[in-house]
Amino acid sequence: MSEIKKTERIQEIDMAKGICIILMVAFHLGLFSAKYPYTTQIVYAFHMSGFLLISGYLFSVNKEPQKFLKGIYGIVVPYVVFEIVYLLGIGVLGKFIGASNSFDGGMLALLSKIAFSPSGTYWYLHTMAICLMVYYMVNRYVIEGLSGILLSSVILYALSVVISGLRWENIIYFIIGFLFRYANWEINEKLKSSVSLLCFVLICVFANDISRGSIVGIGLTLTCLAFIFDLKERIPERITDFVSYIGRNSLAIVLFSPLFTVATKFYAPFFAFDDSAILWTIFSLLLIVSLCLFCAKMFDILSLSRIIVGKNIYKDYRLVD
Repeated sequence: MSEIKKTERIQEIDMAKGICIILMVAFHLGLFSAKYPYTTQIVYAFHMSGFLLISGYLFSVNKEPQKFLKGIYGIVVPYVVFEIVYLLGIGVLGKFIGASNSFDGGMLALLSKIAFSPSGTYWYLHTMAICLMVYYMVNRYVIEGLSGILLSSVILYALSVVISGLRWENIIYFIIGFLFRYANWEINEKLKSSVSLLCFVLICVFANDISRGSIVGIGLTLTCLAFIFDLKERIPERITDFVSYIGRNSLAIVLFSPLFTVATKFYAPFFAFDDSAILWTIFSLLLIVSLCLFCAKMFDILSLSRIIVGKNIYKDYRLVD
């Protein structure tokens, strides 16, 4: 089959990325996720897997090598830079700020963490880089089509056995995305369903094993995306535009949010009057996202984005390529 071509941004996909990234930030706030463990379990089963599926779907193996390498540069280099900053930060300040992750090793331990066992949300970039490189190399230079997807899957599964930070439960969503693209499915149209929310709720109510790596996780991911794609026509345009704006800036939020999330505990005592922790979470969510967007804009102004990512990372509010 000829591969679908993407020449314009798809707002439904930007919306899905926006909702998933908001959920990622909210449920990485320890005080909030600890208050609502069952909801956290459900969200963890689909929010990042939606990102992984979309990343696989949007990736084209028809890129020329130079363009592909430029894209991989924009994943690997920021991953390495921000993972180092994050690890050194929690290594020095982890106990003081009460970070959930820790690091107290030397240079070899640092290199090992970067190569095999990323911390924080940066595992997403680590997984994406490996999946895209394997898939591109196989389909470009070995075999194409379904056979290429199958061979890539086998290789990625083998790598997941030896690389602890590369988990098969995440890889399968890239593969699903690859399959959707190969089948020429416009997922924002094909998955869209007016009964998707009902299906999502029924899965949550009756499923026993709610986890990302299960059939239930796949079902939750697909029904969640289907609901978001259908939601676009049912909510005010201002809301869709804002959520899409957040989605277009999801890379900036993935990169910067771990650096700010760890500091949210400092002002938690000021919200002690709210036993639900919802007000603290809303305030933290707005603060973290705003700081991420500000940092992205400053990185562009200072030309740091072009050095680290190879391009500007801040995306304007208006819908542009």
